[in-house]
Amino acid sequence: MSSFKQETIRQSIQGMITDHIQDGTISCGHTLQAACELVVLLSSYREEDHQFFPQVYLFGPHEQGNNMLRVLAPGILPVEIGIVDDTSEYKKKVASVALKKCAPLAIDGWCVYVIRRDRSFEYGLFRPSAETYSPSPERILTDLGLPIVLLRNSAVNTVELINGKGNRLEVSLTIEPASGEAMGGQIHNFARVACTDVEGEEKEQATEYLTNLLSLYLRESHGALLGVCQYNIDIDKAKFSDGVVLPEPIPLIDSMLTALKEKDAAAATMLRSYEALLRGMIMSDGITLFGSDGSLKAFRVFVQKQSTDEGGANTTVTGGARSRAFQVLQGYIGESLQAALFRSQDGRTETKTTK
Repeated sequence: MSSFKQETIRQSIQGMITDHIQDGTISCGHTLQAACELVVLLSSYREEDHQFFPQVYLFGPHEQGNNMLRVLAPGILPVEIGIVDDTSEYKKKVASVALKKCAPLAIDGWCVYVIRRDRSFEYGLFRPSAETYSPSPERILTDLGLPIVLLRNSAVNTVELINGKGNRLEVSLTIEPASGEAMGGQIHNFARVACTDVEGEEKEQATEYLTNLLSLYLRESHGALLGVCQYNIDIDKAKFSDGVVLPEPIPLIDSMLTALKEKDAAAATMLRSYEALLRGMIMSDGITLFGSDGSLKAFRVFVQKQSTDEGGANTTVTGGARSRAFQVLQGYIGESLQAALFRSQDGRTETKTTK
């Protein structure tokens, strides 16, 4: 007689998610269940064939209640959207209900919040970072030590969770092997090199800002290639051709530092305009080149499809157009480039640097 057996990945996923979140001081069973539902939904969340990338802050029960929102977003009132009571027919679908109503609105710095109350979940929208140069979510969560977990899509079918201690977990609902380093770590390594020539104590602030900005734009892109070259040396046109080399580099990091110091409308407007240009460059074909002072030097740059190994011998370049170009860029590291970042259409991220 034939037998039947049915298995799912539910148990193993629940276990790893629960362990990570409990380590961040959330122990409420209802909240842990909502986190598992959010991971599955955020891995590839779509509405009418349009993919959304909301960042979701899930709050466990706490005596401070709404004060936790005010601590995360001082001066900006949250927008309550709805409540799911434990007696509601949707009590087991709070994640899908919250995303259905909030995900399309969670753009330009707005995030989804889901808070566990005594016998219900409240959900809505809030803006934890008033400006793009505000402290990163990891730093905020670590400093507060509250029962909060941040969930966000980091690649196709992959979700990143940052718990209340600032620790990261990436859950991939694929059969691909683990990369060994989080997307955020790869981007931070690139941003660190792109801010090498930012002076003094401002370098750390600049690196954190660029890491946050690139994380947002790359998450929304369909793949990208980025490079860093010395800010005060002309681009090697023998290696980089058919690109748009800007007559004057766009001072992205300088503009951010000015906006941070002056805190006036004119400086903030200038910074937002430069950020919009960077976003468009990343969405374009080709390579976007930064200077080592965090400036933008060129975009839509292309390379000859030829690559050499560390010994100088020619190597075969394989894969898609973007991955082939990245292999070429790696051969330029230490010469024309100080760093290169590759982001595939399916979200795989890899960085190569000189240091």
